[in-house]
Amino acid sequence: MKLNEKINVVITNEINELGFLKLKKSGVKFFHFPMIKTLKSDINESINLNSTDSIIFTSKNGVKYFFNNSGSIKIDLSTKSFICIGKKTAHELENFGFKADYVCKRNYSDSMSSEIEKTKIINSKNALLVQGSLSNDGLYKSLNKFSKTKKIIVYQTKLVDKKYKNLEELIKNKSPYVIFSSPSSFKSFVNFYNPSLAKIVSIGKTTTSYIESAGYSTVLTSKMQTFEGISDSLIKFLKKTTSYELS
Repeated sequence: MKLNEKINVVITNEINELGFLKLKKSGVKFFHFPMIKTLKSDINESINLNSTDSIIFTSKNGVKYFFNNSGSIKIDLSTKSFICIGKKTAHELENFGFKADYVCKRNYSDSMSSEIEKTKIINSKNALLVQGSLSNDGLYKSLNKFSKTKKIIVYQTKLVDKKYKNLEELIKNKSPYVIFSSPSSFKSFVNFYNPSLAKIVSIGKTTTSYIESAGYSTVLTSKMQTFEGISDSLIKFLKKTTSYELS
């Protein structure tokens, strides 16, 4: 099918994830302009992994930066149980030779806590919550209602501090659909571009809430908080709302 250049879609996450492949092949004109970048965090906290029963990961980046930390590698983790939020995080854990004992079905952290409590995996036990610098304390506080959980920050999320001239022209002239997969990516975007000139697409309710709190609205919020989910949602949306045929 001929490429439909009248529908322009921009993704803003750090990596051009494979989850966007279906969207990329759908017939839209696809662009990738990262709005955030992640960096290894200097871990200064005194965390005793030997006394930790379970390790909880909420993202692929959390897994990657945890195992890339020399202190983590020196500890025998074979006796620990692992909990992951989502299948992709669990798959990343497998890349480092470990299998998740439990994978949360919902990708929202506010529902993750109640799900974990029902399993009784960490109830009254010592757990370690592995997160990034922009995570809030909601999950941490909730887990501590039924476990002894400590929190460690293994990576920093930084906003991209430059303007992409090609993106600026695209926004001004084409009014593209711009996909945001986190509040931080939108925060970075607002620093250089006018969101009112774009059609805003959000990966989930947390990101949408942040966008709305900044005074803007979305044309679409994905029901599934995954890259595949947002790709499917946008394709269905475009087929219903545009007169252009997609592949």
